[in-house]
Amino acid sequence: MNYFTKEVWNEEGYQRTAGIKARDDIDTILTMNGYEGIDICVPDEDRENQSVPRKALYHVKLSRVWEKCLSAVGEGDVLVIQFPIVNHSVLLSRCISKVRKRGARIILLIHDLEILRAAVRGTTSRKEKLRLRLEEETLLKNCDGIIVHNKSMKRKLASMGIPAGRMEILGIFDYLIPEAGYADARMDLPVVIAGALRQHKAGYAYHLPAEISFNLYGVGYEAEPQDNVRYLGSFEPDRLPEVMEGSFGLVWDGETTETCSGTYGEYLRINDPHKASLYLASGLPVIIWKEAALAEYMTANGCGIAVSSIEEIPERIRNMTPEEYEGILANTKRISKRLREGRYTKRALGKVLAKEG
Repeated sequence: MNYFTKEVWNEEGYQRTAGIKARDDIDTILTMNGYEGIDICVPDEDRENQSVPRKALYHVKLSRVWEKCLSAVGEGDVLVIQFPIVNHSVLLSRCISKVRKRGARIILLIHDLEILRAAVRGTTSRKEKLRLRLEEETLLKNCDGIIVHNKSMKRKLASMGIPAGRMEILGIFDYLIPEAGYADARMDLPVVIAGALRQHKAGYAYHLPAEISFNLYGVGYEAEPQDNVRYLGSFEPDRLPEVMEGSFGLVWDGETTETCSGTYGEYLRINDPHKASLYLASGLPVIIWKEAALAEYMTANGCGIAVSSIEEIPERIRNMTPEEYEGILANTKRISKRLREGRYTKRALGKVLAKEG
């Protein structure tokens, strides 16, 4: 049997999933391809305000929940875990080792890795490094297959001792949306910025060039209205594609428009931001920082352009012919179809399982 895990909290007599758009889409794609979901019903507790002994006890309780839920997984089975787990535990690796000893194959599908963020920051404490080794590195080294975002992430993990032969590249995250959910994409429309807009993460959005217009969608925008910048509110992930209007979607992070900087900006060198998938699935071509890991994908597939700074964007669009834009738009629609059908997840899973066969 093929299985995948899905974390569920028991809270005040009802259950709520730990899902967000990216994880929910993976759940749906796996289900469509014959995988059976295993609910991991974890205890809902305020861990931040617990004493050290109670925090330790919670890790034990959580480990026991995982062991019980996975008790039927054994010889010849495949178990896909979206990683990191939402309710982290330093004892998860021990639990998964027991499942592997029963003959099951464990596949980790990476969404985010704090161990990589720590490498970017370079200021991680010894205590935090120990926690990350227990929670992430140990499991990464003791699973059967890992689906990573891109070549840069694979190289970085390999340099940290994760076996390169176990890793397979996703390429880009799939993004499932209703068939009718397409953005209004035209060359004469503003550039779209979608996502978290709080200053600590998206400081650049408060210093945008005046030569072109921008449409902003998301939470946390705090600036006063400007002639060339419209803040249009926040929307549910499934509704956002049909309300967006723009020429391109911008993938950028950090404090400045000159380059992607800081922890968030540097993380773009090894991470596939989910907003890139949102834009492409919606039919919006992408503008991306040229040093981002996904820049190669955008240019190779002709569905976007790469720039060194946001200041370059007005001239790049001004010098683009309508025919060139229509070509990029056609390529974007081709990629959109793949993302909406879950092709990248399915392909990566097939490859990582074939390696083990």
